[in-house]
Amino acid sequence: MRVWVRECCVQVSFFFFLTVCLALILDKTDTAVLALGAAAIHETGHLLCMLAFGERPACVRVAPFGFCITRTPKGSYRQEIFIALAGPAANLLAALALFLTAKACKTSCLNRAILVNLSLALFNLIPIEPLDCGRAVFCRLCCRTDAARAERIVFGIGIVCLVPLTVCGVLVLIKSRYNVTLLLAGAYLAYTLLKKR
Repeated sequence: MRVWVRECCVQVSFFFFLTVCLALILDKTDTAVLALGAAAIHETGHLLCMLAFGERPACVRVAPFGFCITRTPKGSYRQEIFIALAGPAANLLAALALFLTAKACKTSCLNRAILVNLSLALFNLIPIEPLDCGRAVFCRLCCRTDAARAERIVFGIGIVCLVPLTVCGVLVLIKSRYNVTLLLAGAYLAYTLLKKR
């Protein structure tokens, strides 16, 4: 599906709708709804930071494994770092706001929403290239060296980070006997990292 919002093309894949429908049908804890809300907050953080720097998105593609924002023109490496880290920052701010609201209202019903926002922020702070922190590390390295060397360094950091992530995924699967989420996320990150090479 393709929709135009001013000069920006928004493309939503059929598989995104299929994934969302399956998650909503199979999830009995409402975690899927909270995850979609946290993802929307995350991407809004990126978009607001882009707009603050005067950049406009040319195309936003929504797929089962995330959003891809194409923009023109791209700013400096310093701006790229801020834009990359704006998503996790938005989730951390949302978690803080939810925590303060829960404290003020003396309720624990927001705990899962807090946890989902914190989890998404922390996951995106793993320095693996497809994730926000990986992009930020790449841009920071590009300020000090050429892009090819920065890419090799970020690739090495990504491989080192994938090992404990995969081990944690296996441990979660063994302990829960059904939760493959972290293991699948690790496999997806390994695939994207190796594909980029």
